Amino acid sequence: MTNAQTRAAELESGFSLRLLAEGLGQLHAESSDDVLIMGICDDSRYVKPGYAMICLPRSRAHVADYVEAAGKQGATAIIAVGVSVTSDLPVLHLASMQQAGLLLRRLFRTEEARTHFYGITGTDGKTSVAWMLREALTRYQPKPVWSCGTLGWLRAPDDILDIGNTTPSMLTMHAMLSSANLGGVHSVACEISSHGIAQERIAGIDFHTAIWTNMGHDHLQDHGGYETYLKTKAGFVQATAAHGGNVVANADHADIREHAPEHACWYGHGLYRDDVDLAWEQELPGLLRLKSAEGEVVIEDIPLGDFHAENVACVALTLMVSMAIPLADLPKLLGRISAPPGRMQEVTAGYGQVYIDYAHTPEALDRCLQAARKLTRARLMVVFGCGGERDREKRPQMGAIAVEQADLVWITSDNPRGEMPAVIASEIEQGMSQPYAAEVRLQLDRDKAIGEAIATLAEGDLLIIAGKGHEAYMDVCGQRLPWSDEQVAEKYLHQKHSLAGEEMCA
Repeated sequence: MTNAQTRAAELESGFSLRLLAEGLGQLHAESSDDVLIMGICDDSRYVKPGYAMICLPRSRAHVADYVEAAGKQGATAIIAVGVSVTSDLPVLHLASMQQAGLLLRRLFRTEEARTHFYGITGTDGKTSVAWMLREALTRYQPKPVWSCGTLGWLRAPDDILDIGNTTPSMLTMHAMLSSANLGGVHSVACEISSHGIAQERIAGIDFHTAIWTNMGHDHLQDHGGYETYLKTKAGFVQATAAHGGNVVANADHADIREHAPEHACWYGHGLYRDDVDLAWEQELPGLLRLKSAEGEVVIEDIPLGDFHAENVACVALTLMVSMAIPLADLPKLLGRISAPPGRMQEVTAGYGQVYIDYAHTPEALDRCLQAARKLTRARLMVVFGCGGERDREKRPQMGAIAVEQADLVWITSDNPRGEMPAVIASEIEQGMSQPYAAEVRLQLDRDKAIGEAIATLAEGDLLIIAGKGHEAYMDVCGQRLPWSDEQVAEKYLHQKHSLAGEEMCA
């Protein structure tokens, strides 16, 4: 499914506009005749004859143009959500996004849907928790389990649909719920971004469980600062609790402690504590010990990194809370669980230890490098940059973390968008105390930076290529150019491996 296709949804059968409007909003129509709705769309370019066009608050500035275009495409009705619309077509006026969500539940006939929706919010870890939760629930019971987020709408590891955003549009969310309900899907693990919450894309979706992974700094410029960003995420979690949903939260973040609902269930690091429902400790890489009132268990062969240990602990408590799964059953559900692409993902081609990771916030980079240090026998190396037109205040923070944690640092480009890469790099450098605690190199060409780092790699060294992870593009001056950290790293590792083989033969 393409981004365009998610903007429109066919109905299995038509729906009466008057029945749809009953008790929800004000219907204005010149004729007393009813209209049958055959589909719904939130983009006038994809309207089909018989569709209703839904105009959301974000369309306010150009709503008249969109309504006119929808009419020419064959729309039979307009649904206006918090915007003023004048049209010869029947217009259903709704006062809020919440009303729009209820309307979509009615339209898609999902008011009694049994599929469990898990909502995962937090600055980091959402993708990994969604991925692991989907895998664990698939092992637990025979029905299909989906996930939705940064990687797309994932119905199976080889069946992933592009949805455009971490949390897709409200129409896509409800179309997904409808598809899940019709397909007998047991659960959907959804990443819930701060933008998705603030723009009410999840309106009308009753989440079975809300999961709050952590709090850090990301997208602050879009929310007007950290406090608003924090309250946005807290609002989603509190709303889930208010309608009777479960809440699973990370006890190791003071802000989460303060803003989570009273009856949240907590997980936290350190076995010898009595303030959490599930305590975790990683004694050795790949091994996770969990402790609750039921006792202790060990989960074997989990992905590398303390942050993944924390993610697995989060999933473990979620299974215990939402599905009443005993602690003793968790090793078979979570042992050998996989991590999503681009999350401490080892590049195995050729020579040396090289990992790519999506870490693009100060907190994520810090934890990634801490985890890497435990695996490093000689030098820890990192290639990273910061995105353009995003959170300038995190740039010096990430610079400081890089030189404190690593031995060799390459500052390079990472989705510069409309900014000059050299300016971004200089702001990263401002956080690096003088003299540098590590050797720092500037190479704004990301391909060359990765090549230089791999050429420098010696026995016992470990290289982290941070920031892009699974992303298959580089965002430069309004263009998304093809890009893959994994492919670039593989290219240079193969070259290094070939050169090493020639030296051995010589």
